Amino acid sequence: MAETLHRMLPLAAASMVLLLAACSPRIYGVSEEQWDTMGEAERVEAIRAWESVQKAREARLQAEAEQEAALAAERAAQVAAIRSGDAGLPGDLIRVSLRGGTLRIGGRERALEPTSFTLASGETRSVEVHAERYRSELDVAYEDGLLLIDLPRHSRTGAARVAWDGDWMQGAESRIRSDGPHRLRDVRAFVQVIPPPGRPLRRY
Repeated sequence: MAETLHRMLPLAAASMVLLLAACSPRIYGVSEEQWDTMGEAERVEAIRAWESVQKAREARLQAEAEQEAALAAERAAQVAAIRSGDAGLPGDLIRVSLRGGTLRIGGRERALEPTSFTLASGETRSVEVHAERYRSELDVAYEDGLLLIDLPRHSRTGAARVAWDGDWMQGAESRIRSDGPHRLRDVRAFVQVIPPPGRPLRRY
């Protein structure tokens, strides 16, 4: 036992040194100890290098934010065009009605009150749901013919999934359950396509 501990001590000491080095104060990207040993010219060079890295990082983050904002604006414009009838095909705009079953709200399972909402292809939104005297926001999405209900905030895992069905053209019902924040159980989801203005529905 003593021999085992003796062999482990150097490894533990090395790990502690690495941990302390990672947690040690840093000045312009170098450790405080290294900074104290640097000459004036070296410090100026370290500052310039640090500023260059920071500027590159800020530029990258700004470019990513601008790209994300542009994509979000493009999606919003497409959703608005579908909703107004200026774009889209039959099936790009649907009405979803939820009734029956339960959801988790107010700390326990409660009977879901009927609710209805519309979704355009590419849209993610929150809809208000009620159960007894409680209300909450249910996140839903419609992407590439896949209806997602009860989305977690930063994930798609756990949402109820209802895939495109040609019967949606006339309206079709399915039972769903989710493992998202509201844990839907035995809820009936009725989905029907809303036709674009002036375009009759056809059963696909």
